[in-house]
Amino acid sequence: MKNTFDFAKIIQLKAMIAAARTIAIVSHTNPDGDAIGSGIALSTFLKAQGHTVRFFVPNHFPKFLSFIPGSGQVEIYSEACDTARSYISDADLIICSDFNQIGRLDKMTAAIEDNIIAPRVLIDHHLDPPEYELSFSDTDYSSTSHMVYDLICAWAGPEAITPDTATALYVGIVTDTGNLSYGNLTPELYRAVAALVERGVQPVEISRAVFNTQSEHRLRMVGYLLSEKMKVDCGHRTAYITLTRAEKTRFDHQIGDTEGIVNMPLSIECIDFSAMFIETLDCIKISFRSQGDFDVNRFAREYFDGGGHKNAAGGRYYGPMSEAVAKFEEITRTVHPECRNV
Repeated sequence: MKNTFDFAKIIQLKAMIAAARTIAIVSHTNPDGDAIGSGIALSTFLKAQGHTVRFFVPNHFPKFLSFIPGSGQVEIYSEACDTARSYISDADLIICSDFNQIGRLDKMTAAIEDNIIAPRVLIDHHLDPPEYELSFSDTDYSSTSHMVYDLICAWAGPEAITPDTATALYVGIVTDTGNLSYGNLTPELYRAVAALVERGVQPVEISRAVFNTQSEHRLRMVGYLLSEKMKVDCGHRTAYITLTRAEKTRFDHQIGDTEGIVNMPLSIECIDFSAMFIETLDCIKISFRSQGDFDVNRFAREYFDGGGHKNAAGGRYYGPMSEAVAKFEEITRTVHPECRNV
C-alpha cells in the first residue's frame, strides 16, 4: 500500500466521518464503471460502520453496470433534484470520488456549492486536484476503485471487504484499465486484484457482464462507425470518429453504448492518437486516447476545455460538429507533432 493512505490521513478521515451525522458521496456526470464501483464500495463500507451515507451521481449510468450488488442504491440526481439537493446541501461531509472538477456535475454542482459548511474529502486519481480539507489524490493509481480498496484496507483491513464490495471494486478496476490492458498496471494493482478474487470476486462472470452483454443495436453502431465514420491519418499518426445525434437515434443509442469505441483506432499499427466526437444537445463531447508519450491531458486542456490523464482525457466544443472536426484536424496538422516529446 502506498503512502497515499498513511496512518495520519486515515486518522483524520475517521475523525471527520465520526463527526458527521450525514455524509454525501458524489461522483461525476456520465458515471462509468470506476465511478459506480468505487462509490458503491465506499458507501457500503461506511454504512457497515454505522454511518448515514447516500451516494449520488448526476445522471444515469450504463445499464450493464446494474448487475453490481448495491447498484439499486445509487441515487440519480436528475431524477430527484429537490430531495437530493436538500440532502447534499445540508450534509455534514461531502466525499468527492473519481473526479476533481465540481463545476462539471451538471445540476448537482449547485447543490454542492450551496453547502458552504461541510468539509470535502477528495478520493481521485486525476491530475491537478483542488485544495480540499483532506485529499487522497494519486495519479499513479489506474483507478479510483483501487484507491478505495487501499483505503478500506488501511482503515479496517482486507477482511472488511465483503464479496459484494469486492465485486464493485473489481468492476471499477477492470473498466478503467480496459480489462487490465492499459493504464498504470503496477504490481500493487495485480496484488489488489488477487486479493479481491480471494474475497469472492468471480472474474469470468464479471467479464461477461461488463464486456459481453452488448445489444445488437450497439454492435451494429460500432460496425458502422468503424466502417463509415472513422478517419485515419497515418501521416500524423491520428484517427478520429464522429457520432451525430441523428446517428444515435438511428442505432437506438443508450447510455454507455459509446464506451471503449475511442480506443479501437489505437489498434491500427500507424496510430497512437485517437479521438471520438459525440454530438449532444449542448455541445460536442470529445474523448481522447493515446499510447506512448503523447500527452492527451495537455492537448485537451490547451485546445478543448478539458483534461484527464496522460493517455486518456476528454474535452468539449461549443459549436457544430463540422467546426469541432475542422479545429481538431488543423491542430493535429500543425501542433500535434510538437506534443510528442520526441
